Amino acid sequence: MKSCCGTFVLTLLMMCDATPAFSQSAPAAAVDLTAVADRVFATWNSTHGPGCAIGVARGGKTLLERGYGLADIASERPITPSTILESGSVAKQFTSTAVLLLMQDGKLALDDDARKYLPELPKYDRVITVRNLLTHTSGLREWGDLMEWQGWPRGMRVHMQSDILDVVSKQKSLNYPVGDYYSYTNSGFLMLRTLVERVSGMTFAQFTTERIFTPLGMTHSQWRDDFTRVVPGLAQAYSREDDGWHMNMPFDNVIGAGGLWTTVGDWLLWNEALTQKKLGEAVGDSITRQMKLTSGLEIQYALGLIVTQYRGVREISHSGSTAGYTTFLARYPDQNNLSIAVMCNVSSANPTAYTHAIVDALVPGLPRATAPDTITMPNDTKRMLRGIYRDTRSNTTLMLDTSQGQLRRVDGGGSVVRAIRDGTFQMGSTRMRVTIGRDGRVDRLQIPTADGDSLVFVHVADAVWTPNAADLASMVGQYRSDEIGVTFSVTIEDGTLTVSPRVGVPMPLEPTYADAFSADGTAVWFTRDRRGKVTAMHFGSARAWDFVSTRVP
Repeated sequence: MKSCCGTFVLTLLMMCDATPAFSQSAPAAAVDLTAVADRVFATWNSTHGPGCAIGVARGGKTLLERGYGLADIASERPITPSTILESGSVAKQFTSTAVLLLMQDGKLALDDDARKYLPELPKYDRVITVRNLLTHTSGLREWGDLMEWQGWPRGMRVHMQSDILDVVSKQKSLNYPVGDYYSYTNSGFLMLRTLVERVSGMTFAQFTTERIFTPLGMTHSQWRDDFTRVVPGLAQAYSREDDGWHMNMPFDNVIGAGGLWTTVGDWLLWNEALTQKKLGEAVGDSITRQMKLTSGLEIQYALGLIVTQYRGVREISHSGSTAGYTTFLARYPDQNNLSIAVMCNVSSANPTAYTHAIVDALVPGLPRATAPDTITMPNDTKRMLRGIYRDTRSNTTLMLDTSQGQLRRVDGGGSVVRAIRDGTFQMGSTRMRVTIGRDGRVDRLQIPTADGDSLVFVHVADAVWTPNAADLASMVGQYRSDEIGVTFSVTIEDGTLTVSPRVGVPMPLEPTYADAFSADGTAVWFTRDRRGKVTAMHFGSARAWDFVSTRVP
């Protein structure tokens, strides 16, 4: 099922208006944009499942708005261009804009100490500035992980803004010294919601409606500050299970990092407003200014937006994912402000890939990535690389093993590792460099990030640890964390070590290396004193690096 609005069966005479290299090499081409979209979204063009909405504009002119699939499977209501979906993290740029408007009003500065407006934040060794909150460089732990470790993951109960303020303000430690690294965390943007309310004297919803949505004509945009509110035209969100489609909705009132109900049409208006700086020069110039770490490294993240390139073309974008909603909003300033909005109500959709497929059709002649020059990997190299590696930041693990003659990552989707002629390795789409120690064995893996940083994984074991009964028994006990107000119970259930933050919420642990385990992607490890007695339990994830609970005597 597909639905459209306006005149969308278009034949467009496209001239490449990017850099001179592209414009010289790309001939004029007739592009049927509707046919392109139909092909890209063919998977969701049905009358029995969820789908997506897409909007495309160029030079301020809307070229396409179209819907595919169902907004509500039970009622068979189709997705149309006016269907309201949820933003996910694309909402962060609106929160950033709210802060920038207050800066433009002279009511705050981005380099102010955030505690000036959020005094409940602990005082750490370095000052957390407003800018740090806006750029994921504060070091604050991810609130969702903290709630999950309390035994209340998202979807298990209704979380409120007060819950976020409470748990974040009790964190005695950060992931890292403020400003040293980029580590994506929703906690900073949720604190900014409260900052906006305190500085403006208005609710977050009121301020953003009066200063952003209404002036820009974004009449379909509002916040999910009450998830029980009935919103006409809102699409339900879904995930596919073994027995069919299941609803997967965000049942909480946590907004600012996400939680914006909107349409693809409103997003096209928004992108054009940023390009034209309709909310002021200070907003338009600041929101795309990329952050620099204390090392001087400039990262891709700006203020709620990511500034990067797609196939050599400058791209300003952000993706989003909340429950079953998946989204991507991008603009390409050097392509006559080509703007593409994709919103889906299904967790398995890939809006980023759909957007890029549209760009490929509208901007011919873009350079393609060079395929890696792979070579046959000797068997002794495969054997040398097998083992378990620990991320030196998050303490999560990466496991490599051989399967059917290939070296694969066995704990992250089964990506094949291939040897490259230049001496590096390719793991899926990720380039990897290997360091050999003095003993001739692999010492560490180094994985570069898109920002120019690199993650280091140190070798910790040749194979998965097999603990005996005494090993497990040494870890049984109670572990207390005042930072989340929980006493964990560690027990042995049917031979498996299990952590419970509260009664009825067991977390079975799978051994990885000595004294370390994994629980659905979370690293769990125990530390001992000089006598070998276990004294603490640690949790680690990509967004909360080393969370410690102390053993109760």
